Amino acid sequence: MKSGNVILFPKWQKILEEESIAAIKEKKFDEALDKLNDLLSYQVKNHDIYTGKLICLMELERFDEAQELCEALIEEKDKYYYQYIHIYLTLLFQTNQYENLMEIVEDELEKGKVPSHLKESFNQLYSMSEKLSLSVITERSNLYLEELYDAVNQDNHMEQWRLIHKLRKMGTALNEKVASLLVNDHVHPLNKSAIVLWMKQQNISKPVEIHKFGIEMKVIPNETPDMKQSIIADHIENRISEVEQSNPSLYSVMETLLGHFLYVMYPITPPVEDADYIAEALHTIGNEYLNMEVPPIEDENIKKYIQEIKTADILYASIIDD
Repeated sequence: MKSGNVILFPKWQKILEEESIAAIKEKKFDEALDKLNDLLSYQVKNHDIYTGKLICLMELERFDEAQELCEALIEEKDKYYYQYIHIYLTLLFQTNQYENLMEIVEDELEKGKVPSHLKESFNQLYSMSEKLSLSVITERSNLYLEELYDAVNQDNHMEQWRLIHKLRKMGTALNEKVASLLVNDHVHPLNKSAIVLWMKQQNISKPVEIHKFGIEMKVIPNETPDMKQSIIADHIENRISEVEQSNPSLYSVMETLLGHFLYVMYPITPPVEDADYIAEALHTIGNEYLNMEVPPIEDENIKKYIQEIKTADILYASIIDD
């Protein structure tokens, strides 16, 4: 029975080492790995054995195991640190983990301790990863765009949101087809908000048309303020902030409702003079949600905003689970 307490005679250790090397040269990686694992089971651990095992695992395409082992060896920070980093970068390249690879190379070169004979290899891996990363991003972007159009045709609003979020995060450039979604009735209002924010992120300066809640309008994305940076948002915030000290729980509910309302409506903004009505509506709904007494509402403007805010809250919750 093999155990860490059993000593492997030098003669047998040498035989196993030689046989494992020979098996690697003959590309018998399964056989070599078995012999290397035998050596490790007897606590025979050295750089050559670990390097041999990494080679076998990578050749056998057992990449997860190879990555786990390599990460553990790197953590040791011994004299072979940069050799393990080099193997690790090669592994990341083989498994298309280009961004991770580039991040590590940047970090190691910044430390200024990479051995001179490895610098060129590090830079080459970085350069190739940069090119391939752009290619992968372009390929994924095209795939996600096609999936987005399918989700629109299928009225799959959750999938629309997921894909828009992915594309925006990837920095995908918008096109006319994406812009046309802003006038498409099969696109959820929240998703239209996300598209306008995506356009704003892309610094789009060309006017785009948007149809939302029966309103048809044109906006210039890079000139459209964020939801909570608009004048109306500032006015409403000033009014509801008075509740914060006296009733923090109510203020928190009102603040959340306001955020949902502004996001769902975006880029449509109510008239500035309606700030008081909206603040009162938020106060009323907040009390209702907290099971507090709600006095009868007579003002038709407040009633209108109560309905709009509740509708916006439902629309928001149908896509995003806070």
